[in-house]
Amino acid sequence: MTAGLNVCIIGKPNVGKSTIFNKITGSHTSEVSEISGTTVYPIELSEKFKDLKINLIDLGGLKKKSKSHEKKQKLITSETLKKLKMSDVVLFILDGSDEITKNDKQLFRLILNKLKNIIVIVNKTDLIKEKLKKKEEYFKYFFEKNFPNILLKPIFISALKNIKREFLLNKLYDIFKNSQKLIKNKDVNNVLKSILAKHQPVFNKKSRPTIKFLRHVNSKPFIFKAFGNRLTSLSKDYKNYFVKQVLLKLNIYNQIIVIKFINNKNPYSSY
Repeated sequence: MTAGLNVCIIGKPNVGKSTIFNKITGSHTSEVSEISGTTVYPIELSEKFKDLKINLIDLGGLKKKSKSHEKKQKLITSETLKKLKMSDVVLFILDGSDEITKNDKQLFRLILNKLKNIIVIVNKTDLIKEKLKKKEEYFKYFFEKNFPNILLKPIFISALKNIKREFLLNKLYDIFKNSQKLIKNKDVNNVLKSILAKHQPVFNKKSRPTIKFLRHVNSKPFIFKAFGNRLTSLSKDYKNYFVKQVLLKLNIYNQIIVIKFINNKNPYSSY
């Protein structure tokens, strides 16, 4: 992969990855077929958008390794994982005419565990016109409930009819721009004050954890460090709440964030 923004298209077999790849790049490079597993080797093309070179990779349908017995399917899995490691953003494709499966959830968690930014694209909306509103609520609820460390606004498309190409490229461009800057300490700590004013950590064994400072220390991926006292006793629920509030108040969408809670009174003594 060359310099720029490296974008992988990932999803189960036959959800429309190759059609989306072709529509974004304006090519017919990636083979489209109703037959599952048509794309075996990753296919790469570059697209220039504004001042950004976007390197787009169409990957084969990813399945769990434990269920991959054929040599062809094993190759898809290994190549996919190699490219995923090198990517900056993942376009995660779902079939809007289907329910979210256990395999979808495992794929999504795999991507998050590798700290990759994600844009969720729900394809095949032409097949669910009458149920679109209900489906939008279903997908929104699923991601909010299961993945608290990222805010998502799934994009609903029919790759065969309207891919929203310009809109999608702008989303990728926004992620690239956000990954080039650090948020000022003043702005971050104003967010901290508003979070604590709304909901303090609960008492634990007669003492309350206190978060005194918050710093943004990295943008690729987004990493924050929270400094204070007795932070090891923060509950998982409060940590999830805190992460979600930081995302909302800083308006960070499609980008995963990590917040490290550190017992330290002085935020400048350790990065």
